[in-house]
Amino acid sequence: MFSSDMPSVVNQLPLSIDFPKEQPKFLETLTLLYKRIADAVNTKEGGLFTLQEYFDSQQYFTPGIPNKFRNVYRKVFDMVNLNGGNIAPGSTISVAHDINGILIPTHIYGSATNSDSPAKFLPLPYVSATLITDQIQIYLTPTNVVLINGSTQTTLTQAYVVAEYLKN
Repeated sequence: MFSSDMPSVVNQLPLSIDFPKEQPKFLETLTLLYKRIADAVNTKEGGLFTLQEYFDSQQYFTPGIPNKFRNVYRKVFDMVNLNGGNIAPGSTISVAHDINGILIPTHIYGSATNSDSPAKFLPLPYVSATLITDQIQIYLTPTNVVLINGSTQTTLTQAYVVAEYLKN
Protein backbone atom coordinates (compact mmCIF):
# COMPACT_ATOMS: atom_id res chain seq x y z
CA MET A 1 0.00 0.00 0.00
CA PHE A 2 1.24 3.47 -0.82
CA SER A 3 1.14 6.42 1.52
CA SER A 4 -0.67 9.61 0.61
CA ASP A 5 2.08 11.48 2.46
CA MET A 6 4.13 12.40 -0.64
CA PRO A 7 7.15 13.87 1.20
CA SER A 8 7.82 10.42 2.68
CA VAL A 9 8.13 8.99 -0.85
CA VAL A 10 11.05 11.23 -1.83
CA ASN A 11 14.58 11.32 -0.47
CA GLN A 12 14.71 13.81 2.32
CA LEU A 13 17.27 14.43 4.97
CA PRO A 14 16.44 15.53 8.49
CA LEU A 15 16.89 19.24 9.09
CA SER A 16 18.45 18.53 12.45
CA ILE A 17 19.68 15.48 14.26
CA ASP A 18 20.60 14.78 17.85
CA PHE A 19 23.61 12.51 18.16
CA PRO A 20 23.62 10.32 21.26
CA LYS A 21 26.61 10.63 23.59
CA GLU A 22 27.05 6.86 23.93
CA GLN A 23 29.58 5.54 21.42
CA PRO A 24 27.59 2.55 20.04
CA LYS A 25 24.39 4.59 19.55
CA PHE A 26 26.40 7.48 18.09
CA LEU A 27 27.94 5.17 15.45
CA GLU A 28 24.54 3.65 14.68
CA THR A 29 22.98 7.11 14.20
CA LEU A 30 25.93 8.35 12.15
CA THR A 31 25.82 5.26 9.91
CA LEU A 32 22.08 5.67 9.34
CA LEU A 33 22.54 9.37 8.54
CA TYR A 34 25.34 8.56 6.08
CA LYS A 35 23.12 5.99 4.32
CA ARG A 36 20.33 8.56 4.02
CA ILE A 37 22.73 11.16 2.61
CA ALA A 38 24.19 8.69 0.11
CA ASP A 39 20.71 7.58 -0.98
CA ALA A 40 19.53 11.18 -1.38
CA VAL A 41 22.60 12.23 -3.38
CA ASN A 42 22.79 9.11 -5.54
CA THR A 43 19.15 9.26 -6.66
CA LYS A 44 18.86 12.96 -7.42
CA GLU A 45 18.79 13.95 -11.07
CA GLY A 46 22.15 15.04 -12.40
CA GLY A 47 22.40 18.37 -14.16
CA LEU A 48 25.15 17.39 -16.59
CA PHE A 49 24.17 17.64 -20.27
CA THR A 50 26.93 16.07 -22.37
CA LEU A 51 27.30 14.97 -25.96
CA GLN A 52 28.15 11.50 -24.64
CA GLU A 53 25.73 9.09 -23.02
CA TYR A 54 25.38 9.91 -19.34
CA PHE A 55 23.54 8.26 -16.44
CA ASP A 56 21.47 11.17 -15.13
CA SER A 57 20.38 9.50 -11.85
CA GLN A 58 16.73 9.41 -12.83
CA GLN A 59 15.02 6.10 -12.23
CA TYR A 60 11.80 4.66 -13.65
CA PHE A 61 9.59 1.93 -12.25
CA THR A 62 9.52 -1.56 -13.76
CA PRO A 63 6.08 -2.67 -15.03
CA GLY A 64 4.67 -5.31 -12.72
CA ILE A 65 7.41 -4.61 -10.13
CA PRO A 66 6.84 -0.96 -9.17
CA ASN A 67 9.48 -0.94 -6.44
CA LYS A 68 12.24 -2.08 -8.82
CA PHE A 69 13.72 0.88 -10.66
CA ARG A 70 15.53 1.17 -13.99
CA ASN A 71 18.23 3.73 -14.77
CA VAL A 72 17.58 6.59 -17.19
CA TYR A 73 20.33 7.74 -19.51
CA ARG A 74 20.73 11.09 -21.25
CA LYS A 75 22.47 12.18 -24.44
CA VAL A 76 22.50 15.62 -26.06
CA PHE A 77 22.71 16.18 -29.82
CA ASP A 78 23.98 19.42 -31.36
CA MET A 79 21.91 19.12 -34.54
CA VAL A 80 23.45 22.17 -36.26
CA ASN A 81 26.95 20.74 -35.75
CA LEU A 82 25.84 17.26 -36.83
CA ASN A 83 24.29 18.84 -39.94
CA GLY A 84 27.56 20.59 -40.78
CA GLY A 85 25.95 24.02 -40.45
CA ASN A 86 22.66 25.85 -40.09
CA ILE A 87 19.43 23.96 -40.72
CA ALA A 88 17.46 25.41 -43.62
CA PRO A 89 13.65 25.71 -43.79
CA GLY A 90 12.04 22.46 -44.92
CA SER A 91 15.10 20.35 -43.99
CA THR A 92 15.01 16.95 -42.37
CA ILE A 93 18.14 16.12 -40.37
CA SER A 94 18.48 12.44 -39.46
CA VAL A 95 21.70 11.26 -37.82
CA ALA A 96 22.73 8.07 -36.06
CA HIS A 97 22.36 8.45 -32.30
CA ASP A 98 24.74 5.55 -31.52
CA ILE A 99 22.70 4.48 -28.50
CA ASN A 100 23.05 0.74 -27.99
CA GLY A 101 20.08 -1.03 -26.47
CA ILE A 102 17.62 1.86 -26.34
CA LEU A 103 14.38 0.45 -24.98
CA ILE A 104 12.02 3.34 -24.24
CA PRO A 105 12.50 7.10 -24.58
CA THR A 106 11.31 8.80 -21.39
CA HIS A 107 11.71 12.42 -22.50
CA ILE A 108 12.73 14.04 -25.79
CA TYR A 109 13.12 17.81 -25.78
CA GLY A 110 15.45 20.66 -26.62
CA SER A 111 15.86 24.24 -27.77
CA ALA A 112 16.57 26.08 -30.98
CA THR A 113 17.44 29.57 -32.15
CA ASN A 114 16.20 30.77 -35.51
CA SER A 115 17.53 33.44 -37.85
CA ASP A 116 14.64 35.89 -37.38
CA SER A 117 15.56 39.45 -36.52
CA PRO A 118 15.43 39.55 -33.58
CA ALA A 119 16.14 35.85 -33.18
CA LYS A 120 13.53 33.65 -31.53
CA PHE A 121 14.53 31.13 -28.88
CA LEU A 122 12.26 28.16 -29.40
CA PRO A 123 11.45 25.07 -27.36
CA LEU A 124 11.75 21.73 -29.12
CA PRO A 125 9.51 20.37 -30.32
CA TYR A 126 8.07 23.70 -31.46
CA VAL A 127 4.38 24.02 -32.28
CA SER A 128 3.19 27.16 -34.01
CA ALA A 129 -0.21 28.42 -32.93
CA THR A 130 -0.79 30.06 -36.30
CA LEU A 131 0.98 28.10 -39.05
CA ILE A 132 1.51 24.34 -39.24
CA THR A 133 4.50 24.71 -41.62
CA ASP A 134 6.29 26.87 -39.01
CA GLN A 135 6.74 23.93 -36.62
CA ILE A 136 9.83 21.95 -35.67
CA GLN A 137 9.47 18.23 -35.06
CA ILE A 138 11.93 16.02 -33.17
CA TYR A 139 11.88 12.29 -32.54
CA LEU A 140 14.02 9.17 -32.15
CA THR A 141 13.97 5.96 -34.14
CA PRO A 142 15.78 2.82 -33.00
CA THR A 143 18.89 4.12 -34.83
CA ASN A 144 18.55 7.88 -35.45
CA VAL A 145 17.68 11.23 -33.93
CA VAL A 146 15.55 13.28 -36.31
CA LEU A 147 14.76 17.00 -36.56
CA ILE A 148 12.36 18.34 -39.18
CA ASN A 149 12.38 22.11 -39.68
CA GLY A 150 9.04 23.36 -41.03
CA SER A 151 9.00 24.73 -44.57
CA THR A 152 8.11 28.27 -43.42
CA GLN A 153 10.25 28.22 -40.28
CA THR A 154 13.38 30.32 -40.73
CA THR A 155 16.87 28.84 -40.67
CA LEU A 156 17.92 27.29 -37.37
CA THR A 157 21.29 28.57 -36.18
CA GLN A 158 21.27 26.46 -33.01
CA ALA A 159 19.35 23.29 -32.18
CA TYR A 160 20.00 20.99 -29.22
CA VAL A 161 17.99 17.80 -28.81
CA VAL A 162 18.09 16.06 -25.45
CA ALA A 163 17.14 12.39 -25.35
CA GLU A 164 16.47 10.62 -22.06
CA TYR A 165 15.80 6.89 -22.29
CA LEU A 166 15.79 3.47 -20.72
CA LYS A 167 18.09 0.74 -21.99
CA ASN A 168 17.61 -3.02 -22.03
